[in-house]
Amino acid sequence: MKYLMQFGIIIGLSLVGEVLNAVVPLPVPASVWGMVLLFVLLCLKVIKLDQVQDAADFLLAIMTVMFVPVGASLITSFPAIKDEIIGIFAIIIVSTVVCFFVTGKTAQKIINSKNKAGKED
Repeated sequence: MKYLMQFGIIIGLSLVGEVLNAVVPLPVPASVWGMVLLFVLLCLKVIKLDQVQDAADFLLAIMTVMFVPVGASLITSFPAIKDEIIGIFAIIIVSTVVCFFVTGKTAQKIINSKNKAGKED
């Protein structure tokens, strides 16, 4: 029953994200609306982490399986994108490097700020 309630909270917030996507005239996907809403509610302690943690851990564990249909549909649509494949690979490589760099720098800043805070105590 606990897992059903946790999935219900996540799915409910996803539904609210769909509604926000239909109502708010911004080019933001509904899934992003739902995740931002979940983040805000977690930060405000409206939803406690233990109310969604087990279901979220399960969804993270199976996330790679969820990309299989997308990959398969990409393979079937290869003739439509074959003229742009070099540009697509360039975008993938550049965005991956930028993502690694930004993530690394952010992690370094967080670790350094925690170390400084720990030394001050």
